Amino acid sequence: MAKGSGCDKDVYKYQYYDDIRRCGTAVVGVKRPLRASALCLGSLTITSAKTTSMKVTIQLDRSLGGHDQPFTNTDSVCGFVNLNLPHEDAVTRITVELSGVLFSSVVATAINPLAGTEHASDKHKLLHLRHALFPPPDIHASPKGFSLQKGVKIFPFQFCIPILSACDDDKITVTHLNATLPPLFSVTGPHKRAISEMKYWLKVTIERPGRFKPDIIEEQELKFIPLDPSLPPPMLEPTSRRNSRNILPETTSPGPSPPRSASQHLDQHKVALEVTLPSPAIIQAKRSLPLQIFVFANETSAHSPPPIILRTLSVTLLTELTVIVGPNSTTWAIHHPLLSLTELRIVIRELIQPPGALSGDLWRGCIVPDLTPSFTTCTHMQQHFIVVTAGISRGHAGRIQMIKTTINVDLHSGIKPALLSTNLSEFEQDMEFEQLPHIPWRVGSEKHLGISRQTGSTSGRAAPPAYY
Repeated sequence: MAKGSGCDKDVYKYQYYDDIRRCGTAVVGVKRPLRASALCLGSLTITSAKTTSMKVTIQLDRSLGGHDQPFTNTDSVCGFVNLNLPHEDAVTRITVELSGVLFSSVVATAINPLAGTEHASDKHKLLHLRHALFPPPDIHASPKGFSLQKGVKIFPFQFCIPILSACDDDKITVTHLNATLPPLFSVTGPHKRAISEMKYWLKVTIERPGRFKPDIIEEQELKFIPLDPSLPPPMLEPTSRRNSRNILPETTSPGPSPPRSASQHLDQHKVALEVTLPSPAIIQAKRSLPLQIFVFANETSAHSPPPIILRTLSVTLLTELTVIVGPNSTTWAIHHPLLSLTELRIVIRELIQPPGALSGDLWRGCIVPDLTPSFTTCTHMQQHFIVVTAGISRGHAGRIQMIKTTINVDLHSGIKPALLSTNLSEFEQDMEFEQLPHIPWRVGSEKHLGISRQTGSTSGRAAPPAYY
């Protein structure tokens, strides 16, 4: 459950006010002389200020370990910027930024085949929030800076992570989507044909006066996974996909097959493989697979042929990622095997009820891996598919012939908006659920989720989706 965190408002009393007041109003725009070193080159003397040893750290109000809960939409990112001054020093401005940038690179279309492989790159900023921590709002900034006394200065900050991305890119070749912020991820395509990375981080900048005083920068990466989309209750009808094929008869001799008689043409079996999921077609990371599999055989024969046998069964979760940079794009798939059964001897016409249904015990141990959830941005689309493959034969020793069915699904992380209180009546919970933020469904998922978009907008204030 995602739960926003807040900072104590009392800490927002600037703790460096006393330092400024104590120095008097004359400190504004005034720098005390710093120790300097001189370098003589003939008649020319160059004087430079001694490098400062001030240190800056970022302290968040929550830990950032690998097993800690990631940040999500509507969460508060708050903490303190600690500035350690071993001696009196001057500072012009202190700012803190929360950014989310999508970096991508794909193999570009070759203009000159002799030029070798070239990559087209893109840097897409989807989130950028900025707060000024120093000087205080009631004091005008000065290019000459402000003198801060020796000691540790603490500057509190707080950001609220939005639901939607906000592109600041003005490229006309890109269709900018008002979509939910994507999760943190980093992937590399086969043979390095594409590299893509989504990063979130905090950045603190200490600006210092003087030409020879570089700014001091401190960064802290953040782990982020978006909230699952808001969807209506499941429909009564499940989501299903079916594929069928003819099971070819066995050949008894090598070489070209002789012409088939009319009775042989009738000696055919048509087998159908159907995969069903509760609607909408959503699977959740680290949960069991809510799958149903049906196998049907329709035999047309003039005599009694060997029975149709299910010999093998496999289930794979396929992740497909498309990366677009201008006119260049690359799509590749990653296979995550969930189930692989061999040595099966299941007679199709003797399947359990309902007719054609395989026993769920076959895939009871299938757990959806903890993968990056499905997402769509201006330049990326990550989709997921469940691929079920069955091996069918005529008789127990016949040649195995494969049939495959694929169903498009959305993979969710399971992170939902949190109720402010758990000690509520059923009526109070319903009222609070109505006030929870609306998370838009993923752009591109409308068809396989059975959603009819009632508005052309995908903003957070759009009307809730409705099923076909």
